[in-house]
Amino acid sequence: MPQQLTPDEQAVLDLFHAFLRGMEQRQPEPLRDMIMPEGMGTRISKGEVQRLTLAGLLDIFPTEGTSVLEERIYDPLVRTDGDIGIIWCAYDFRVDGRITHSGTNIINLAHIDGRWMISGVSDSARFPEG
Repeated sequence: MPQQLTPDEQAVLDLFHAFLRGMEQRQPEPLRDMIMPEGMGTRISKGEVQRLTLAGLLDIFPTEGTSVLEERIYDPLVRTDGDIGIIWCAYDFRVDGRITHSGTNIINLAHIDGRWMISGVSDSARFPEG
């Protein structure tokens, strides 16, 4: 049974979906309004840890190309408590419909000046063997 979301939980999930759509459309500039620039992104894959500020992540974000990008999330667990929120979800990332990697996303959020913002991102990228 899907989680029944409170209005704050729905707002957090809607923000993350909007962020994913912006990534898929290769438009990082509107995403800057959705993040805390000094927040951290962490990817752990095959024992290697990569860290980058959220602003730095958007700075290296691909803005050109014709391939179709899509990140699908599954069974998100969404929680809020006052001015903090979290999303924990499985995901897969596709390029032209082919899964390039999958894993778990953990998205941290903060409610600042009347709106939700992404304050941190962690992901456990798993790449297919081959």
